[in-house]
Amino acid sequence: MDLFAPRDAVAARRALQAVLLLAAVVLGACTALQPPATGVVRVVVVVVVLLMVAAAALLVRLRSPGWALGAVPVLGVAVVAGLDVVTSDATTAAQVFFLLPVLFAGTHLPRAGAWSVTAVAVAGEAVTTLLLLPLDQALTDCAFVSAVAVATTLVLLRANRDRDLLLAELRRQAAVDPLTGLVTRRVLDDAAACALAGSDVAGSDVADGTGLLVIDVDHFKEVNDTHGHPAGDALLAHLGGLLREAAEPSAVACRLGGDELAVLLPATSLEAAARHAALLVDLVRERPLVQVEPGAAPVRVGATLSIGVAHAPEHAADLLGLYRAADDALYRAKRAGRDRAAVATPRDAVLGPPVTAPPGPHALPPAQRSPHPAPAAVLRR
Repeated sequence: MDLFAPRDAVAARRALQAVLLLAAVVLGACTALQPPATGVVRVVVVVVVLLMVAAAALLVRLRSPGWALGAVPVLGVAVVAGLDVVTSDATTAAQVFFLLPVLFAGTHLPRAGAWSVTAVAVAGEAVTTLLLLPLDQALTDCAFVSAVAVATTLVLLRANRDRDLLLAELRRQAAVDPLTGLVTRRVLDDAAACALAGSDVAGSDVADGTGLLVIDVDHFKEVNDTHGHPAGDALLAHLGGLLREAAEPSAVACRLGGDELAVLLPATSLEAAARHAALLVDLVRERPLVQVEPGAAPVRVGATLSIGVAHAPEHAADLLGLYRAADDALYRAKRAGRDRAAVATPRDAVLGPPVTAPPGPHALPPAQRSPHPAPAAVLRR
């Protein structure tokens, strides 16, 4: 019965309510302007009341099967056909009512459900006209109404398809950073929330916990100042490729913003998360970006990473605590000389060799350097 499950239950409920009210008003008005026989009037009044009651019932959001709303158009076709036969009314005004279920189905039901309702509407139209009209007129009216019903369904389904493609592209753009190809912070947060929710499930892989690596590109501002912002963008794209290359299938690599990256490692022990961080430090150091431009010598844009490693449940029980623990570890990696990974407290370990690169042009002689750690804002650059 999935073919009758609405694409959006809330929107379908509102649209169906409007259709039922419209049908009740039009049917009541037509009956009042052109009263049929007394017995028929009673039938029409009952139908009008039922339509209004059904519309009012939709205001109460009771639990119902997914196909219940989608099956209403089929029932609507049966009601329209029954009223036409009871009132012996096969006029154009009466036949137009067969298009209301088609409009609803084409807008709110999946492709198979929409075509099913259209087929039922065409069958109801055929039965009604064949019973009430001469054969030649019945075939003509049925052909016209059927053609309109099919065309309406076709147009609505194509519009739905185009809208779905557009929404899917918008979701993809919202989920993936266009520069690095990594997912966005929102995707990482959702994945982390799911991983943390299942991290205490005994007897499963998620019992290993969840690791989080918060990554900062060392001296990224100097890259932009020395090589230009296009080179900085190219470096971020290069690092995004390395993170995806090194990631396990279950890992979630993310660009938090600017030159800040992160990797979520579900179902991963603290030791495995620390090893992955050390692997990333070595990989980025050993795989610099080489830019080749026509008529110029290749330019080597090297980079190093500082990584903070945190683990749930060892360091935190919630997502905010996990971020804080990883961020604190990142600061310690910066203070220790960058180009390394540090594990969050209580595991006060620093992974990777100290940086031995020559000092930059603005570095102070050892005797003039302050013995106190640099502020966090300076360390993150």
